[in-house]
Amino acid sequence: MNTTDLPCYCAAAAENETIKDFSFTISDSIDKVSELQWNKHIPETNRLMQFEELRLIETTQQGKMQFRYVFVKKQDLTVGVIYFQLVRFTGNDLINYFPEEPVKAIRKYVYKIARGISEPLIKTVDVKLLVSGNVFMTGENGFYFNQEIKLAQRASLLRKAINEAAKTDRQIKAVLVGDLYEPKSEFDSSFKKYGYHEITVEADMSLQIRPEWKTFADYIAAMSSKYRVRARKVFALCKENGVIRKDLSTDEVVQYEDRLFDLYNMVISRAEFKLATLSKDFFRTQKELMGDQYRVFAYFKGDEMVGFISLFKTGKKMEVHYTGMNKEVTRQINLYQHMLYDMIEFGIDNQAEKLHFGRTAPEIKSTVGAAPSPMYGYVKHFNPVFNYLMVRTFTANLKPRQYIIRDPFKSSAKED
Repeated sequence: MNTTDLPCYCAAAAENETIKDFSFTISDSIDKVSELQWNKHIPETNRLMQFEELRLIETTQQGKMQFRYVFVKKQDLTVGVIYFQLVRFTGNDLINYFPEEPVKAIRKYVYKIARGISEPLIKTVDVKLLVSGNVFMTGENGFYFNQEIKLAQRASLLRKAINEAAKTDRQIKAVLVGDLYEPKSEFDSSFKKYGYHEITVEADMSLQIRPEWKTFADYIAAMSSKYRVRARKVFALCKENGVIRKDLSTDEVVQYEDRLFDLYNMVISRAEFKLATLSKDFFRTQKELMGDQYRVFAYFKGDEMVGFISLFKTGKKMEVHYTGMNKEVTRQINLYQHMLYDMIEFGIDNQAEKLHFGRTAPEIKSTVGAAPSPMYGYVKHFNPVFNYLMVRTFTANLKPRQYIIRDPFKSSAKED
């Protein structure tokens, strides 16, 4: 047995010695946290990790999730903050992440035996999972430290905070440190040494808006002829079917709250993997909190709302968030692709520099110009035997579904 695959308690003790001057204050409610102290350590550009946003999530997830807010201190001076969410995780969420069945007969035979043994065991998994960050946003890994705290030490402090947070609830059985972006750094140097297993997750899809795109027409002109034709067909199809878009006001979000939630559920219910779901009042409370910084664009066919897409404005970056749609209607008119074009147009019109589209539907997002940013994370079960025999084995074979990534733009200025 490779000792580096099991938690090394001697190493853990040595690591604790290197951070003995630090202390941790843990709260289980945002109301027990100083708003001033928390926001002091969150960049102003990251509105979605600030106090008011975390309060909104806690309020709308009452009874569904729990939370831990950690202040990291050195000699009574706060040097970092860490945010955890506690969610119920079941093995059924991982069944779709088995690697594809091999083609060769002998490998196929071994694969079927391995899957036949492991799948029933995985389905029995039902644990309270400690998640570092915000499961409702891509790329929010949930921790910030002062600049003087070096990357390797940040990792040590995070692991210590995880251990301390796990002590607050004996039902916490595992931890996920997710949404880390490649390339790796000194931060990653020791996770495996302490029993964490690396996982590869779907890439974050984003579009860098070029400085020369002053209008949406400039963006379309940058495409190759094939994708320009496709875009025009999408616009024409929606227009022919009488689809109109409306930027909903706060009062209208309240008015259509039930319909927004129904459309959201039509999409999220088909998701292969989800750690949590929104509550019905999320869109309303988010709009009431952020006003024009949070937009909900609804799409109507006649009097019926058939889809919507939401977006956060955070400085020069925009986060395309949840969508909802009646796919029986919208698939026929390519509405989702129209939505993506609309978000790009909105971004250009509002001088955004980057649009984040998240992880889902990477192929269609790539057809509008979004490119993948590889991501990874670490997972650990606190039972050393289960962590070694099951988690280690499964994560070694855990592979996200592969997609064809398109490039819609001209390869040179001369290309038509």
